[in-house]
Amino acid sequence: MSQDRLDALYSALQEQGVQGYLVPRCDEYQNEYVPPCDERLAWLTGFDGSAGLAALAHRRAALFVDGRYTLQAQQQVGDQAIALKGLSADEIADWLSSALKEGDTLGYDPRLHTEPGLAPLRKRLQEQGVRLRPLDTNPIDAIWSDRPAPPCGPARPHPLVFTGEESAQKRARIAGQLADRHQDALWLANPEVCAWLFNIRGDDIPHLPVALSMGLLYRDGSATLYLAQKAVTDALRQHLGHGVELVHNKEDLFRAATHRHVQSVWADPLLSNCWSLQQFDDRDIQIFPQRDPITGAKARKNPVELKGSRAAHIRDGAALCEFLAELPHAVRQESFGELEAVQLLRSKREQREGFNDDSFDAISGYRGNGAIVHYRVTPASSQTMHAEGIYLIDSGGQYPDGTTDVTRTLALGEFPATAREHFTRVLKGHIAIATLRFPAGTFGEQIDAFARKSLWDAGLDYAHGTGHGVGSFLSVHEGPQRIGKASSQVPLEAGMIVSNEPGFYLANEYGIRIENLVFIKECSAHPGFLEFEELTLAPIDLQLIEPALLNKDEIRWLNDYHRKVRETLMPLVNGSTREWLVTATAPVTGC
Repeated sequence: MSQDRLDALYSALQEQGVQGYLVPRCDEYQNEYVPPCDERLAWLTGFDGSAGLAALAHRRAALFVDGRYTLQAQQQVGDQAIALKGLSADEIADWLSSALKEGDTLGYDPRLHTEPGLAPLRKRLQEQGVRLRPLDTNPIDAIWSDRPAPPCGPARPHPLVFTGEESAQKRARIAGQLADRHQDALWLANPEVCAWLFNIRGDDIPHLPVALSMGLLYRDGSATLYLAQKAVTDALRQHLGHGVELVHNKEDLFRAATHRHVQSVWADPLLSNCWSLQQFDDRDIQIFPQRDPITGAKARKNPVELKGSRAAHIRDGAALCEFLAELPHAVRQESFGELEAVQLLRSKREQREGFNDDSFDAISGYRGNGAIVHYRVTPASSQTMHAEGIYLIDSGGQYPDGTTDVTRTLALGEFPATAREHFTRVLKGHIAIATLRFPAGTFGEQIDAFARKSLWDAGLDYAHGTGHGVGSFLSVHEGPQRIGKASSQVPLEAGMIVSNEPGFYLANEYGIRIENLVFIKECSAHPGFLEFEELTLAPIDLQLIEPALLNKDEIRWLNDYHRKVRETLMPLVNGSTREWLVTATAPVTGC
C-alpha cells in the first residue's frame, strides 16, 4: 500500500517539475500534536511518531527519526523501500546531497517549514547547485483521496477563574512591549499563543486543548484573530469583545495588516512558517525576528494558575494512586497488558472533576519496552504483564485548571538485581533537583548535572533532557524553559512549571524514570535565589530503593514528600487505596 502511495507521490512531483520533496511531521502551526488531516508522514510511510521527516529524491525515499523512535520506525516501516536515518540536519543534508544532482530542485510546502529549520539545508544544497522551491499546493494532499477533513470544533471562552487575567489586560501588557520596540504588530503564529492571549480553548488537536487559530496583535491592544467560521459562537464573540476583529480566511489576516497600516511586525522565526512570513514580505512589511513575548509570559504562571495547577495535581494524584493500588491485582489476571494498564488509568482520571483529555499518549512500558524512552503502546505491541519485572508508566491529564505529567517506575514482583541501584541513583538525581536552590538568572543547562551526578559516579547517563516546561491547560511540553545538557538561552524564573525527570534505561531489560512537576518560586531563606516546590503527588516505589545509597537529607526529603502525599490524598481515594497508600508511603529508615 505504501509503495503505491510513494509511486503516486513521485508522479505528482514530476508533474510539479521538482526532483525531490520534504515531508515533515507537523502542521502549518508547528504544533507538536497534529490533527489527523495533517498526518502526512504517517500516511506516506506508516511511521506515526511525534518527530520525523521523510525526504524523496529521484524515486528514492528516506525516513529520518531521532533515537527515541528508531525501533518504532523499523517496526512501522517494515520492508518498504524507505531508508531509515537519524534525524539531524547533517544526516538529512548528506542523504539529499547524494540523491540529488546539480540543477535539481527540492520542493517543500512553505506552510509546513520554518526558515531557521530550512536554512542549514538550503545552504548545503545551494553549494552543490540544488535549489529549494516552495510549492503552491502540497502534492500529498492531491493524492490522499480519503484525507480527513480539518477539525473545526467550537472555540470556547476560558474563564477568569482559571486564567487569573482578562484577555484585554494581557493584550495591553504585550502591546506595551510592541511600543517599546517600535513595532506596529505582533504575529500570533499558532493556537497556543492565541489560546493564552485571548483566553480561549478548543478541541481541535488531540491532547492540546486549543482551537486552530492565528492572528495579529496591534500596538493599541486591539487584534485580528483567524478562526474557522464554524468555530465561532455568540458566546465567543461576546467574550472577545469589540477590540478583536474575527476573520475566517487566513489571507484576510494579511489584508488586515495592510488596512491597519502595519509597516513592521514582530514575528518569531521559530514559530512562524515560511508562507506566513512571505505574505508580509509581499506586502513590504518589515519583519522583526525575535522570540514571541507571549512565549515567556505564558510560561510564568500567575497565582491563580498556580493555585489551579495545585488543585489539578491533587485530583490527578488521587486518580493515579487508585490505579497504582489496583495494578498489582490486575497483573495477576490473564491478558492484562500495557494497553489495558493505559485504559485502567484513563478510567481513573475520567472519574475526576474536570478531566478533559490525556495530556499525551501514555508511555506504558513493561520490561524491555520501558527502556524505549518514548515507547508508544499499540494493540500489536502491547506486552502481557505479570507479577514480576519492572513497569514504567508516564502519563498525564488535561484539566481546565492545570496540566499534569508524571512518571512512576514500579516493581511488579521479582526484578533484576541491578535495578535497585539504578533506581536509587535516579532517585538521588531527582532529589538533587527537587532540593536545589539557585540564584535568579540561572539557566536550565547550568543545573542539569545535579540530576546526573549520581549516575555519572557509576559511569551511567540518560539520553534525554531532565526537564521541560508545562502549560496551564495547554501544552504538556511548553517552552521556552527547559533543563538539559543543551543550551536553552532562557533563565529559569519564578512562576514557571518544569518537569524533574532523570532516568536510566537498560536495553531489553527495563526503563527507570521518576518524574514530578515542580514550580519555581522565590527562596525565602536567601533573597535573590529561587527554589522548587512539588506539584505532583504520588508515591515513589519503596521496593526499588536501596536505603544505604541515600544520605540522611535524601531520606528526610523522601519521607517528607511521602507524608505530604499521604496526608493530602488520603481523604480523596477509595478504601482499598487508603490501605495501599499507608504502606506505599511508609517512612524509610537507615542510610
